Amino acid sequence: MTADFHKAPKAWAQVKHSILGNYLSLFLGKLGLSGRPVYYVDGFAGPGRLEDGSKGSPLIAAELAVSPKQKSRQGILQCINVEDVLETFQNLEAATDPYVKLKRVRNFHGTFQQKLPEILSAIGDNTAFFFIDPFGTEGVEVDTLQRIASRRGKTEILVRYDDTRVKRLLSWAVNNEDSFDEGHRKTAKAFKSRVEHLTDEKAAGIMGVPESQALIDGYVRKVKSVAPLRFSLSYPIRNPETKGHRYFLVHFCNFPDGYIHMANFMARVDRSVEGVGGDDMFAKPQMEFMVVNEHIAGQKRKEMVKAVSDRLGSLWVERGWSRIQNRDLFAGIVDEFGWSVLRSEYVEALRNLQKEGLITLEGTEDNNFTTFH
Repeated sequence: MTADFHKAPKAWAQVKHSILGNYLSLFLGKLGLSGRPVYYVDGFAGPGRLEDGSKGSPLIAAELAVSPKQKSRQGILQCINVEDVLETFQNLEAATDPYVKLKRVRNFHGTFQQKLPEILSAIGDNTAFFFIDPFGTEGVEVDTLQRIASRRGKTEILVRYDDTRVKRLLSWAVNNEDSFDEGHRKTAKAFKSRVEHLTDEKAAGIMGVPESQALIDGYVRKVKSVAPLRFSLSYPIRNPETKGHRYFLVHFCNFPDGYIHMANFMARVDRSVEGVGGDDMFAKPQMEFMVVNEHIAGQKRKEMVKAVSDRLGSLWVERGWSRIQNRDLFAGIVDEFGWSVLRSEYVEALRNLQKEGLITLEGTEDNNFTTFH
């Protein structure tokens, strides 16, 4: 890890943290209803606070644990942070000390893989959200996610997938597997074996080095083939200032609610990055690089509402829908459009179809029903 990795906030990290913080608040609100503990596990926590004073993911989660949006969720969120580098861990301890004293945070010194058995034992069968955000590829292996997802209890996982690193590994392996140098051949074999834990055979077997989308698609396929995770979304994190690609943020869950709401947050943040979204997805200081073009935003909305309306004309027949609960209907729309459509846009499309007499929309909440005619 480079020495200045935690020194200043990166623009793309602000995008990542906006998705994480907003979704984690909703996750707590929905899944903390029972009053049982809900766990947040940060596998690569970092120092908690960067040198300029800005908050990292451990503090975003800790503050939510102490001051949840819904007061009835007070005392429910428990945060577990893992950090391997001693100096960084000491900074993490200092940054989170007030929350440790309130018994809302526990910090583990060591690698995520080393501490995972202890973490799984600590959280038991309680609901848990895992945030796996390494600087590199350690910790995102398919078998690691399989191990997490196979636990008892509701589980969601948000993973940073560094496709650039995976490409480098695969490129080195491809270029050196027939090298005259025995050491190079051994390294190439090791790198190729490493890639097998990071994408599937279909993607890795593409001639040359696969494109980023092929790698992430292969990773998602492989994870879902071995872990009980029905739904996934892969969002390409970009620098809002340059639009340059950095890595993918991948969300896995097993319930429609998580799928549709994460897609909505990803859509909102993407519109903000593109300058065609005007909501409060980002905190005010982060809006410096967000210049919203209202006309283009309006045009984008009209296009997406029409696209959803047009697709639903045949989608309900293809899927055999008659009277369907909205959460399953919304999940079907996300299957088609991913994170590119806002929840408000497909709700508007449904309302338009109701005005045309094509559907009966009994309400717009997840647990309402829609009937197709």
